[in-house]
Amino acid sequence: MSSRGWVSVRDGADRWSLLTVYDDGWCTAPVDVPTSADTRRRLRAFLAWTAAVGGLFAAAVGIGFLLPGVTWLPWVLLAASVAALAVAALRAARRRAARRSPVFGSSAEHAAGVAGTTRVALDAVRAVAVQRDGAEEVVTVALRRGEPVVYRSPDRTLGRLFDPWSPVPPSR
Repeated sequence: MSSRGWVSVRDGADRWSLLTVYDDGWCTAPVDVPTSADTRRRLRAFLAWTAAVGGLFAAAVGIGFLLPGVTWLPWVLLAASVAALAVAALRAARRRAARRSPVFGSSAEHAAGVAGTTRVALDAVRAVAVQRDGAEEVVTVALRRGEPVVYRSPDRTLGRLFDPWSPVPPSR
């Protein structure tokens, strides 16, 4: 078994989920959609770090011209500028790593390893329809038992992930 890929999707109730497709089915897990307040907070942090790094660098250059007799101070300020840049990069890398989902070998393993995940096994699928609706890819999955499931995404990856299963999933 292997992972085929992942994509952010919206269901019929306008809830966003991360859909991860495997050879033996797929899993959906709810995700937080960034709000405008989150974007403003991230932009403020970026501007603050940029000002800190740029300010320290400008101070190092300025001190070098204004006080040529103090040769050690520009080097200290330049080192502080590089250190601030390294800290900002490290914080950004840690945030990205924390958001990255773990890697699983199958949908059953994924469902068992992540709380709040919903799994649809390949055996439960009767038919899959992939279509376009304006700018969105729409996948309608007819299940053997229960209501059909509809996923929507502006990302064309959704259609590519389900194309091999349309109109019927591969037999096992």
